[in-house]
Amino acid sequence: MNRIRKTGLVMVMSILLLVPLGAVAQDDTVPVTFGWAACPAIDGDGLPRALAVRYEVFVQRGTADEVLVATVDADTEYTLQADRGVVQRIRVVGYDSLDRPSPASEWSDPIYFDVERSSDDDTPRIVPVEPTLGPNYPNPFNPETRIAYSVPVDSPTGSRMALEIYNLRGQRIRTFDPDSDPGWHEVTWDGKDDRGMVQATGTYVTRYVCGDKVDVGKMTMIK
Repeated sequence: MNRIRKTGLVMVMSILLLVPLGAVAQDDTVPVTFGWAACPAIDGDGLPRALAVRYEVFVQRGTADEVLVATVDADTEYTLQADRGVVQRIRVVGYDSLDRPSPASEWSDPIYFDVERSSDDDTPRIVPVEPTLGPNYPNPFNPETRIAYSVPVDSPTGSRMALEIYNLRGQRIRTFDPDSDPGWHEVTWDGKDDRGMVQATGTYVTRYVCGDKVDVGKMTMIK
């Protein structure tokens, strides 16, 4: 199961995109399940109120305006029938028991499914629209963590690629050989450097380079 994680800037509402690898496409759509962390609404003083009891789900397809597609009661998941050949993303707004709304979450990472199917005609093929470094998980971690990254379908052959881990002193301690095939990929870091030496507890920086795009993230190893 591919996992694409997106952390919202407000209250903090995180959107987690789950794409079942075994899902069967229905005609020109692919079922995609989004999940998010339950969150409180925020009052005018910036103080949290009760947890949201329902959520409104908004979808943006391509360059069209966002539309309300569902209201989810006391649940934190929604399955979108994603259209093939169109970039799509969602965001949600929570409401408490007094019908007061929270700020909207950030948009999820974009998803795009090619019009063509995979060779077995059962598994939908997800194609990223831009290179992205996903948050590692778990985080904090001990003894290992997984790091997801994407390669877009239109990435030029021979584009510069790198996936590296640095300590806070700026020293490169681990280098991975990233997969250049379009799609989402994942590597596992076991907390060791390129020589096999276990690193100390602390914060580390992941640096992902794909063509002209450079993306960084932080993670914490604990013992």
